[in-house]
Amino acid sequence: MAVHLEQMLQAAAPVSDLPTIERGSTLTEQVYDRLRHGLLVGMWDPGEKITARRICKDLGVSLTPAREAMVRLANEGALDVALNRTFSAATLTLAEYREIAKIRIALEPLAAEAAAPRIEKAQIQQLEKVNEALAAAIGEERFRDALLLDSEFHLTLYRASDQPTLMGIIDRLWLRAGPTRNRLSHNYRRSLAGYENHKAVIAALRAQDPVQARAVITRDLVDGTRRIIAHFETGE
Repeated sequence: MAVHLEQMLQAAAPVSDLPTIERGSTLTEQVYDRLRHGLLVGMWDPGEKITARRICKDLGVSLTPAREAMVRLANEGALDVALNRTFSAATLTLAEYREIAKIRIALEPLAAEAAAPRIEKAQIQQLEKVNEALAAAIGEERFRDALLLDSEFHLTLYRASDQPTLMGIIDRLWLRAGPTRNRLSHNYRRSLAGYENHKAVIAALRAQDPVQARAVITRDLVDGTRRIIAHFETGE
């Protein structure tokens, strides 16, 4: 299913507070940032074609910055490139996904643990806002929006850890695996399992309990990973 980039980013803007595209010498960098964010949060399905012309139309830019941004993302492994030079969201094999998931489960709870004693009240309130928006999206079966909001919850939490090296590694893993998160089954997407896990994380953050924050994020990641692996194995 094709996704209109500008509409999706506008939908996510209240959460991520993305800057608008501005003309200038850094136009390629701005386009790169917008595309990168879209890949991080699972805006495109694995293998979904992403054309420079569509990016130009959605973001109101010329072909040159769009192509330059896409080539850069391809060099980083975030986009696949076919022999005819067409670009698409990365498609992982089961083995590749297992490896990335294993690393994520090891590292992301560390970020949650580090965030617990230092996260600010306003950041916790923002996480609550995102989580309630997630529940609303699930209830209305707006599953694409729900995935974006789930992504924003996790990335906002991890950034509150104030661990730039750790965040850089997590960021690169999400960039590679973001599209694969769309493989979650329809039944799982309709459940509030992630929402409830997030509520438990928020409670741990309010109590400044790093052990509990780490434990709940681990549970959340393991559950989601298990569901995606099941999809790989059964195709359902």
